Amino acid sequence: QVITISMEEPTLDDTMPDNERVTWAVQAATGLDRVRIPYSVLKKMPDVLRESHFQAQCVVRVTPNDVFLYDMLPMEAKAVVGGLVVDIGTTTVSALIVDMLSGEILAKASSGNGQIRYGADVINRIIESQKPGGHERLQNAIIKETLNPMISNMCRAAKISSQQIYRAAIAGNTTMEHLMMGINADPLRMEPYIPAFFKTNSLFASDVNLAIHPDAHIILAPNIGSYVGGDITAGALVSMIWNRPEMSLFIDLGTNGELAFGNSDFMVSCACSAGMRATDGAIEKCTIDPETMEPSYHVIGDEGTKPIGLCGSGIIDVIAALFRAKMVNPKGKFIREGKRIRHDKYGMGSYVIAFEEEAGSVRDVEITEVDIDNFIRAKGAIFSAIRTMLNYLDMDVSMIEEVYVAGGIGSGINMKNAVTIGMFPDIPLEKFHYIGNSSLTGAYSMLLSTAAEKKTYEVARNMTYLELSTVPTYMDEFVAACFLPHTDTAMFPSVEV
Repeated sequence: QVITISMEEPTLDDTMPDNERVTWAVQAATGLDRVRIPYSVLKKMPDVLRESHFQAQCVVRVTPNDVFLYDMLPMEAKAVVGGLVVDIGTTTVSALIVDMLSGEILAKASSGNGQIRYGADVINRIIESQKPGGHERLQNAIIKETLNPMISNMCRAAKISSQQIYRAAIAGNTTMEHLMMGINADPLRMEPYIPAFFKTNSLFASDVNLAIHPDAHIILAPNIGSYVGGDITAGALVSMIWNRPEMSLFIDLGTNGELAFGNSDFMVSCACSAGMRATDGAIEKCTIDPETMEPSYHVIGDEGTKPIGLCGSGIIDVIAALFRAKMVNPKGKFIREGKRIRHDKYGMGSYVIAFEEEAGSVRDVEITEVDIDNFIRAKGAIFSAIRTMLNYLDMDVSMIEEVYVAGGIGSGINMKNAVTIGMFPDIPLEKFHYIGNSSLTGAYSMLLSTAAEKKTYEVARNMTYLELSTVPTYMDEFVAACFLPHTDTAMFPSVEV
């Protein structure tokens, strides 16, 4: 909050130092005895007080026990209490700058995670971090190369100084949070898979060289296990499954697939590799005419943006359409011929969605049998994770009453198509709800609300973590799910095979 203080100007008869004068004034304004003035405020205090004739605006954090001064401004200055919200995805980083007095979003940004050149997945990045200087390289890639430029651009757009951001809330998977802090993440990939922390309140911007106010407190969404992190606890908060009596499934789809299942009485979570993402120029929706085999599609970006590839939701649509039109078989191999279906010299088939002249790149936009095979494995990982988690609880898919799907893999998923390819269980479509980037929304809630922050810690504390690699039946479930829609078609009665 912002408080205004007014003091008597010093004289030869009143030689109290500036910091004591400010302390007394803040005590009078807040009713609290303990006032903490950091170096960053002490440094500017003499100039601000004399410029404003010993009146000033103070940006403060008031707790039941003390008052912390983040900033001191002249009376005529515009006091902006900025907050930073970040979702650190393995592939994509999303961020907001928020006016913490009103909750208004002042700027937003999205960028690729600079760590990607060290590996597309968390395991490769952990391995890279173990090399000499690795911790520093991985930390710099996310802080200096990714977040700080995003903050600079957002501050420019919002017309505020980065020093006016006094608080940050960050959500990411367990590995991303460790690497951002420069903490050794190697124990995460080694049995018994133990992180350095689930929850910490001891991080400040200056600790990690984040380009905001140096004393800004960084709230981290709490982790649950080695592969289920703060992005899921923040997302679970937003999905509200912790506050509902019905059995609900929460799925966050991204480079990793993370799941939570339960209700207001219990929650279980697990994670698997998924490999889905969305970028500008990516086809996010697609249909294919079963007779002519011609596609219709929608591209992420401004109107007229030409396609350069496929994002997760687009791949789901294309594979479902190819399967429904009987252009591919349950193994994902092409079984029809046409002008858009090609085979290379090794016999590997592909389907052209946009020829070079229609595309925004120097080559055709196509989906190959290798792409389909990779995606079948990704969707198989998700479905087998759902089945394994339910079996662990001695339940089956018929007991799922609501499904909340999150993640930035497009503007939304066609749930019918996701069921058609066997990624989601075959239950009534009205039970599915797409809720967007719930990790970012959850971090936003934690930034602005102490009650939401505490509730997220409680949600994390009450969630049981299931390490899929230790469940003997998981691999059997995974292998069975690596077909369209599944080796057991009885599980998918609505899908015409």
